[in-house]
Amino acid sequence: MFSQNMMIRDGEYTKTIYTMIKEERFLEAINVLNGIPEVSTTRAGLSLLGHCYYQTQDFIEASNCYETLVNLVPDVPEYKLYYAQSLFQAGLFEESHRIITAVDAPHLKDKVMQLLSAIAYGNEDYSTAQSLLLQRQGSGQEATVKNDEGCLLYQANMHEDALARYVSALQAGGFNPHIAYNAALCHFRRKENSQALNYIAEIVERGIRNHPELGVGAQAETEGGARSVGNPPALAASGLAQAFNLKAAIEYQEGNVEGSREALTDLPPRSEPELDPVTLHNMALTDPVGGGAGLRRLAFLLELGPPTCPPETFANLLLLCCKHEMYDTAADILAEHTHLTYKYLSPYLYDLLDALITAQSTPEEAEQKLGVLANSIGGRLRSLAAKVQECRSAPDQNALRMALREYESALESYLPVAMARAWIPWRVDDFQGAEREFRASAEFCSETPTWRLHAAHVLFMRGDRYKEAAAFYEPIVRQNYDDILAVPASVLANLCVAYIMTSQNEEAEELMRKVERAEERKGNANGQCLHLCIVNLVIGTLYCAKGNYEFGLSRIAHALDGGSGARLCADTWLHVKRCVLGLLTGLAKQTIVLPSIAIQETLAFLRTCEAYGLTIPSVLTGPLEDSGEQPPTIGLEARKLRALLSRLMEYK
Repeated sequence: MFSQNMMIRDGEYTKTIYTMIKEERFLEAINVLNGIPEVSTTRAGLSLLGHCYYQTQDFIEASNCYETLVNLVPDVPEYKLYYAQSLFQAGLFEESHRIITAVDAPHLKDKVMQLLSAIAYGNEDYSTAQSLLLQRQGSGQEATVKNDEGCLLYQANMHEDALARYVSALQAGGFNPHIAYNAALCHFRRKENSQALNYIAEIVERGIRNHPELGVGAQAETEGGARSVGNPPALAASGLAQAFNLKAAIEYQEGNVEGSREALTDLPPRSEPELDPVTLHNMALTDPVGGGAGLRRLAFLLELGPPTCPPETFANLLLLCCKHEMYDTAADILAEHTHLTYKYLSPYLYDLLDALITAQSTPEEAEQKLGVLANSIGGRLRSLAAKVQECRSAPDQNALRMALREYESALESYLPVAMARAWIPWRVDDFQGAEREFRASAEFCSETPTWRLHAAHVLFMRGDRYKEAAAFYEPIVRQNYDDILAVPASVLANLCVAYIMTSQNEEAEELMRKVERAEERKGNANGQCLHLCIVNLVIGTLYCAKGNYEFGLSRIAHALDGGSGARLCADTWLHVKRCVLGLLTGLAKQTIVLPSIAIQETLAFLRTCEAYGLTIPSVLTGPLEDSGEQPPTIGLEARKLRALLSRLMEYK
């Protein structure tokens, strides 16, 4: 600090500081100003410092500066306005309201009314916000008023009317990235993603053209090594953060998690402490490493509380806990934040989460709760289906679109309930009971891809319904035949097994060749593409389960490149040791006879796994597990298995 100030000659402080502010180098200006003792006691110094803090979004420090100014020059109403605005941006709505109501200046009336409306909106006092908005009509700020009207309509779930206001605001005031984002958000809520993406594309295009210094896409180009641009005013004005987050939400909703992650990577580079809450929330949902980091980020946001915490955080944290089967954690979060339950969880979502948590201790009670929920939504689906049929025969296409949208929304709510009802018997290996639940929900869900996929899994696990399972799997594969690696590896593996079990070996071999050619085209040098590996593992495990250990273990060794490749990990090692332990058990009981050459190949395979798995953990850990103890390694377990197999051979 001292050395920086010494570089500025006497008499040039004013010129230097104003140049920094003009060039939006606010952090540098703050450093210089804080090095001048007189700044904290003079009107000019505090005014400049407060402005710089506000522009860097350090609203607490900005409010401190303006509070001092209000006491220093109480006759200047602008400082009270700036003080109230800083408090509002810091989320201190009550304090902001107290200050702004004390501003009595006719020339600031419009700004005062606008801030009062924003405070009421932030406090979710929408009736007061509407009343204040009516008083602002004819203020000469048509675009702003239209935008605020749209916000109130959006909050009331009147997305079509809100969209009309936003479009009108854009026409009245010209392009504004924040209003364009609001319009895109309405399209998103109306499931009109292509229109939403059009607005997003325009926001991004203008942002890149007008603010090249923000480095859009630099993280992707440098693989996350780009220099942080911080949170300059240009970023807030450009609307880029909001646009990329909405694009990520659209991709996530459409099931393209990788595309969602790429959209977040395109954001201007910032370090994690500099990220806004919405970006941090979305990064938590799309975290590529696993659930641990995502859960921690969501828990951190939840502790910040409103208005900083995005309203979706509470529900998504609970859903993520349930996804990772951390039901006790979900129950604890619900108990600790009961005040958020009624505010952020719909009755439907609360009932669903409650049933999932209850299933851990009393499955029968959970089944009853889910049954009540399914019957309620099922009745609504039937009435909506009748409404759709009526609208089809009427000339009003808008009514038909609305009816279809309502039906699809109800179906989206019904599907998780149907899956949960089947999951309760599935988790105790009652696959017949799971199939029964799927048949009960077929009336509504039989055409949905998610239902068909999980129905196929249930039929496959029955062990005697491979032909029916293949009939469900085949359309999923055919739909993506030109991009076979887009199909989940589990689907390809199960379909190959189903073909083998129904004596369709040629079809299984052709599918495996198709996957192998696709992996070769994509390039598998880093071992990241594991489709063929998983297919071979599943087929090898199947043959081992049927007693053909010679062929089964050879497929497993082939799947893992003989144990020397990057495919050797805790996930794949689990299949290896299960099959080898099965072999050891059979050999010990003398129920299995294996040729000597097959024994030697197995020993060589385990020796390679031992060498390459010395530092690779052999167990899968949960997203929040951190016991502090060093987990066992694949190398250690491979050595023990090899020793047991050698002893059995010596015993013979």
